[in-house]
Amino acid sequence: MLRRPAPDSLWADSNWRRYWLSRVISYIGGTITYVAAPILVYSLTHSALLTGVTTATEGLPYLLFGLYAGAIADRIDRRRMMVSSDFINAFVLATVPIAEMMGRLTVLHVIVVGFVSMSVWVFYDAANFGAVPTLVGKSRISAANSAVWGSTQVFDVVMPGIVGVVVAFIYPATLYWVNAFTFLASAFLVRSITASLSGAREVSGSVRDDVFTGVKWLWSHPSLRTLTLVGTATSFAMSALMGQLVPFADQHLGIHQGDPRLGALFAVFSFGGLFGTLSHPYVKKYSPARISLVATSVEVVVLLLIPWPTNWLVTCVLTFVFGFANILAVVNVINFRQEETPEELQSRINTSGRMLSWGGGGPIGALTGGIVAHYYSPAVGVFVGALVLAVSTILAWNSSLRLIPALRSEATAEALGAA
Repeated sequence: MLRRPAPDSLWADSNWRRYWLSRVISYIGGTITYVAAPILVYSLTHSALLTGVTTATEGLPYLLFGLYAGAIADRIDRRRMMVSSDFINAFVLATVPIAEMMGRLTVLHVIVVGFVSMSVWVFYDAANFGAVPTLVGKSRISAANSAVWGSTQVFDVVMPGIVGVVVAFIYPATLYWVNAFTFLASAFLVRSITASLSGAREVSGSVRDDVFTGVKWLWSHPSLRTLTLVGTATSFAMSALMGQLVPFADQHLGIHQGDPRLGALFAVFSFGGLFGTLSHPYVKKYSPARISLVATSVEVVVLLLIPWPTNWLVTCVLTFVFGFANILAVVNVINFRQEETPEELQSRINTSGRMLSWGGGGPIGALTGGIVAHYYSPAVGVFVGALVLAVSTILAWNSSLRLIPALRSEATAEALGAA
């Protein structure tokens, strides 16, 4: 028999359950195309450089539109912005399998769809960042983020392995249908939420003024500023690794398209992430800033080791540890930002951070990894990402972040863990 959730639990709130389900469903579709896209591009071109370019262009929209998306989300109804973005993305993604059915699918089409889809998603994400604290309250931000990330990691573990097997029998472009339908489901679920996703805000001035206000506030906060730079380096390193994982497996480990071990490599990264989110009850007494610094340090060590072994099982173990540390670093950077940021700046501050990490560090890391891999090897491309992350982590440990107490106060820890 299922146990009824406690009255003060997140899970007793039907609006929270709808929100959580919308995130999980859309994440399932996103995971499928995350694995299918590089396989599709590599099968069309056999080019490590173009595979890296594909990953880079999917992260570029945050750099181009992140600040304005955040400013707009702080001015208009966030639910409407999220629903509209989901509907548009469903249409955009459906063009890939349609073009494949018509025999007109090209690499340029795949890259453009990835860019447009991520551009639309930037506006969804901007609204989503502000919606979470409004929906659950600041005292439950950590629990809410851990619940979402933990649940999605379960599918991150399962789906890559399934996709790795399925693409041996089904052309990768066909899987884009699944992602299109998950966006539709997400739109209807978010639309069904009855609680407000936008707190009380005073709107004045122009969108451009809002952008500058957000950037100025973030830059004036020394701890957030430094942690944002660390997050940017983390995205650089992760994109260098994930953007070259398919070519690395092909050229360095002897794992080719259709081999189930290819899906396993993606799966163990997510499996590590799942364990990372499950560790929330054990690490909630520590400050998010300290958790991020320690986790990033572990990432550096692992990334420096990954390029060397030629045994795929050893690579799987290292990728698992990297996934564990990466999710701890990423989630706690988000927790720290949302806890420190006032309601009227939530979307702007969080999209500013994501703009630098996903929009800057991610594409540059993927592109750098692709260029280095083209002239040397995918293993060297991964190693370059490790070096960048190592430098930023050393600088972070010598910044104001180390002055933040490692342990939260008991009252704070209890409040954040109550859900």
